[in-house]
Amino acid sequence: MKTCPVCLASALQLSHRRGVLERGPLTWVGILPFRCGLCQTRFLAFALSDPRRKRHVGEKGLPAERRRAPRWITHTPAVVTVQTPGEPDMVLKGTAVNTSLEGTRLRLSALLPEGTQVTVALEGAEPRRGSVRWSHSHAEAGSLHGIRFEVPLDRSGVHSRPLLWVILRRLLRRGLIALIGLAVIAIAAYAFLWLSKSLETYDPKYYEPKDLDRERFELQRRPEGSRPAQ
Repeated sequence: MKTCPVCLASALQLSHRRGVLERGPLTWVGILPFRCGLCQTRFLAFALSDPRRKRHVGEKGLPAERRRAPRWITHTPAVVTVQTPGEPDMVLKGTAVNTSLEGTRLRLSALLPEGTQVTVALEGAEPRRGSVRWSHSHAEAGSLHGIRFEVPLDRSGVHSRPLLWVILRRLLRRGLIALIGLAVIAIAAYAFLWLSKSLETYDPKYYEPKDLDRERFELQRRPEGSRPAQ
């Protein structure tokens, strides 16, 4: 049974394939995208019996997916203040597993229910109010929480600097795929030209064997002095 590599949940959904790589080579070898129904993590996994590998089966029946903001892996200490109506605030310390401008994934010692209003203070960033979108217990490893901020993080802030590397890496990956595609097209064009040139070359040895007999007959009729040297 397939499970999410982040929260280990088994409630998985089929995800739309993106780009030429996922629709082509990865699908051919049986590597297809899935999305966790709990933490919304998108990942690739082997699925040789997946119906999406068939040509006549598309992804029109799949629900539309919301593109998430780029995330980057981090292990930043975080202080979470839990606001419960009618009760004093509770302060928890945890670690941010990964972060985006719109939210963060926190590992805390206590499990907070969905919808809990919190204030998250990440190291190097101003505190942000948000809510718990999902939570999942990992026993001794603590509990994972998906937090969505009410106000996104500042793109130019110190805490958001890894976003530049994420964007650059994405551009480099797209550029590499484009170069590989151009190289394949260039090789195919060169092979086509070489094949067409080779077909245009005339050689009676291969195309008209009767001409060889005629050439031998003419050589025999020529005087010995006019015959070409062997």
